[in-house]
Amino acid sequence: MSRNRYLSVLALAALTAATSALCLEGPDPRTPAGQLAACGGAQNWRGVGYLEFEVTVTTQGRVPESYSYRWDRTHGYLRAAIPSATGTKLDAAIDLGSKTGGAWENGQQLSGRKLTDAVTFAIKRFSEDALWLMFPLDWGASGVTVKPLPDVPGEGGAMCPAVEVQSQVGSWNVKLDPTTGRVVQTVLTRKGATMTVKWEGWQAHAGVFFAHKRTIAETGETVDIDVRQALPQAPADAF
Repeated sequence: MSRNRYLSVLALAALTAATSALCLEGPDPRTPAGQLAACGGAQNWRGVGYLEFEVTVTTQGRVPESYSYRWDRTHGYLRAAIPSATGTKLDAAIDLGSKTGGAWENGQQLSGRKLTDAVTFAIKRFSEDALWLMFPLDWGASGVTVKPLPDVPGEGGAMCPAVEVQSQVGSWNVKLDPTTGRVVQTVLTRKGATMTVKWEGWQAHAGVFFAHKRTIAETGETVDIDVRQALPQAPADAF
């Protein structure tokens, strides 16, 4: 075999190994643009100016906790109805740009330091829950790096595409479905600890796919997300 022929065979073998699990039409889902395409496409995602969703966290031995949000993505307004840090009922109306707003605890309007603490707590909780909701859609955001990895074994021995995603939150090793390209498992590493999460129940809302259930292997905890509305703009009575 000639040297050129030998090099061509090596290059073809490398390409085949790198793409063996990508039996997909469209861009590589191990890239920000490809993952966005797998979740419904950039145009559909840009068309969602308002999201209303509820996050329910179920921990063994405890009553499930629910966190409800109405989010105007276009203008940065948020309405949150969530348990407070002490378990009371907290309602907050927040301008995410200025991180200011109003808050009520068990129906009583807050002011001063209590108001500041309530708004800060609501924004922190929302940021965590929004990450669960939008993680695959935000791979192209500022400060996020995405690196394709070699294929990894999946259920039934099928090989799955894999990718490493890094942001200020931590580093994820992500396993993708070989057919849809969407996330099936993440392993988050941060502060020396890991969290392994199974993603399932993908459903389309306004053409955008969201995973409705996540199970954390280390704790058995489940995070269920009910996307109630995905609209071009906020309804008149949303806030």
